[in-house]
Amino acid sequence: MTARLPKIGLAALFSALAALLCLPSCSMEGADGGRVADIAASLEQLAPRDLRKTDFVMPGVVVLCGEIVPLDRPAVYERLEAEFLLAVNHPAQVELWRRRALRYFPLIEESLRKAGLPDDLKYLAVAESDLRPEVFSPAGAAGLWQFMPSTARHFGLTVSKEVDQRMLPEPLLGIGMRYLSQLRARFGSWALAMAAYNSGEARVSGALKNQGPGDYYQLALPAETERYVYRIAAIKLVMEGAGGYGFKGAPAAGLYRPKAYVEVTRNYPEPVAWLRIAKDEGCDYKTLRLLNPHLQAREELKGGPFAIRLPAGAGRPKTVGT
Repeated sequence: MTARLPKIGLAALFSALAALLCLPSCSMEGADGGRVADIAASLEQLAPRDLRKTDFVMPGVVVLCGEIVPLDRPAVYERLEAEFLLAVNHPAQVELWRRRALRYFPLIEESLRKAGLPDDLKYLAVAESDLRPEVFSPAGAAGLWQFMPSTARHFGLTVSKEVDQRMLPEPLLGIGMRYLSQLRARFGSWALAMAAYNSGEARVSGALKNQGPGDYYQLALPAETERYVYRIAAIKLVMEGAGGYGFKGAPAAGLYRPKAYVEVTRNYPEPVAWLRIAKDEGCDYKTLRLLNPHLQAREELKGGPFAIRLPAGAGRPKTVGT
């Protein structure tokens, strides 16, 4: 058998390193000794502050979409705490959520307000796509709200080889609001509506039929769906309480403002390459592609009239090709 070294926690390791760094400073004077002492002090300060994330506690009352999460049930408390600790201990992801929220939350919040829906539904978009409209799931869902092609077409969006409107936040927002409203009307609670959004209406209806009446927190559902509402609630807790969980200040809004654009109609009689359009419109190729993720053609677009988004300030005053 080989001897095993004792396990040492990271905080203890930092303290030991700090102590070692201090040894030479006892016999050193001047700038070098001061530098070593500064490093040791920095390590001592770093260890206890930045290496603890498990002592954060959830609020005593958690409300999601106006509905109280029943934390008095031990199983519910345990599951929400697990999702909360997973989120709060992933600081890079939380910071990315906070930055992307500067770009997308104003748009989502306005849409929810106009539709008379709970503001908390914006956290569903975070759970679905991490606020990345370009994301595709392995099952084929796409966009900020991760709609399947059949659902998107049912609500009037175009999903084809040439155009996939799921990639644009604005049209997807409208159908997201309508679909969530329908689910809430059908199932009677936002928790069940969100579960149906994740796993499908038939799955939740079947669970209610086979398992008897109950709320989301009592149903046996697919593993992903059983996590789903808890994860949305945890995202809300961490994003709304970020300052109390070790996240510093608000991210700078300037770099994450929505990209300004104008939408114009262009008419090319023959297939046209993206690079040609960029040159015609006086903008760069990459910006043009980023503004038009819904146009699926890799190399060139079909001839004929089509709508295209251009950077604000770019574009010819007249329709090209007519």
